[in-house]
Amino acid sequence: MRLDKRTFLYSAAVLACSNIGLQVLGFLYRIALSRLAGAEGLGVYRLVFSVYIVINSFCLSGVTMACSRLGAAKLAQGKPEQLRALMRIATGVFLCIFTLCAAVIVPFHDYIAHNLLGDDRTAAALPIMLICLFLTGFENIIKALFLGTGRVQYAAASETGEQVIRMLAVVALLAAFGKGDYGRIAALIMLGMALSECFSAGFLGVLYRKHIACHGRGKVKADAGLLSGTLDIAVPLSLAAVASNIVSSASAVILPARLVCAGLTRSGALSALGVVSGMAGPLITLPVALVGAVSAVLVPSITAAQARGDLRRVCALTDKTLAVTGLIGIPATAAIVPLSPALARIFFGQAIPLPYMALLGLSAVFSYYQMMTASLLNGIGEQRRAVVAAVCGEVLQLGLTWYLAAKPGLQIYGYLISMVVSPLPVSIANLWGILRKTGLRVRLFHTFGAPVLCGATVFLWVRVFYGYFLGVFGSQWSAVLLAAGGALALYLGLLHLLGIRIMSYISSRMAQPGRLGLFGFL
Repeated sequence: MRLDKRTFLYSAAVLACSNIGLQVLGFLYRIALSRLAGAEGLGVYRLVFSVYIVINSFCLSGVTMACSRLGAAKLAQGKPEQLRALMRIATGVFLCIFTLCAAVIVPFHDYIAHNLLGDDRTAAALPIMLICLFLTGFENIIKALFLGTGRVQYAAASETGEQVIRMLAVVALLAAFGKGDYGRIAALIMLGMALSECFSAGFLGVLYRKHIACHGRGKVKADAGLLSGTLDIAVPLSLAAVASNIVSSASAVILPARLVCAGLTRSGALSALGVVSGMAGPLITLPVALVGAVSAVLVPSITAAQARGDLRRVCALTDKTLAVTGLIGIPATAAIVPLSPALARIFFGQAIPLPYMALLGLSAVFSYYQMMTASLLNGIGEQRRAVVAAVCGEVLQLGLTWYLAAKPGLQIYGYLISMVVSPLPVSIANLWGILRKTGLRVRLFHTFGAPVLCGATVFLWVRVFYGYFLGVFGSQWSAVLLAAGGALALYLGLLHLLGIRIMSYISSRMAQPGRLGLFGFL
């Protein structure tokens, strides 16, 4: 099947391939970090990164969403020259917010490190973090314009080049200068990130001048309502995103202190945080490469359909995306969970028990649904509902972390339980908002039953495959690879038995919900 460069499938396929490559590179990167920085070093870096997430979301989450949605709308309306005006407005908004954040971080970085993060070793990395964020801002704004206008290949190329440079830079810096000082390790990782952002910002800047800045001559006057439309999207999303990420980051910040209350040492608590955020978490969320690709192209596709008044396509994309999220996320996670203890030993030299990874797997699946339903709400203009639900979910996780992680009988498992529980009510609330807005009727087997059935079968048989191949070959590597191959064959066989032709289903762009053949998929 030849893919038209304007189709939803083409965009998702390009981003999926890019994201898979990025996941592989990122996984190798984290293996190197775990070897060079150690679990405690990753824990200190995670504290710094929690601040970065909050500032990044405040500066960019609303601005980039506005660029993606309004860029898609202006292109659908036949006004490509307005992309230049949108770029000018988005850059101005970003710079104003960034300046405000820098005015707080630079003079008070020692106070933030000591009193908010609870670790003086994080202070040196905070100013470097701002340099990284400044470059990231320009990169992400241009990237959002490219995603909104269907030029996903440029965003994919930028991300891949950035990840390669980040790996090389961080590994080289840690190998040369990162001995024995965990504060220095965190600063060096941030410096490597900043160096990689130099490439992305420059690369996308050149492409912007070639493909977007060429529309129109001189200074393009913004359409009436473009500035107010940008602010209507950016301001509530930014405020809600920073609130959500403050609460989310607070969970990571308070976790070491609560684990100390449960009986761990400070070093052991930071090591536990490092294992979750730097080893186990990235391992179990490998399927996000595929789920994230669908999410990234979803919002501009739905916004463009709304701009054309094509409600049928909006409903078709919504229906299809909910099903694909489960068909990708649940079986892939179910295959990784039973293999993850062996993978953790192979890659990280860390013993991580199966119940630990099973809880993370459940959390990952619920998070995929939360991410996708939030994207759907953003696409249909219900961003306020999405961010309110997200903030409530983060507050729930913070409260559960505070209570459960301090229990001596739970410790880090209390944090994992909070990660499982918090995304579920958010996903349900988001789904309810989608159904009310679009009038879509959920087919339970189509949306949830088939993915759960495939996931349960894959989970059980992968455990059998791995045990069998390990006994035959005596090699963890061989057993993991053969079990993964068996899981893939089993998954495709299950889809065939259920009458699901996954590529045909995804590529049927205008399929009408409720009229897709056997079990609602063909």
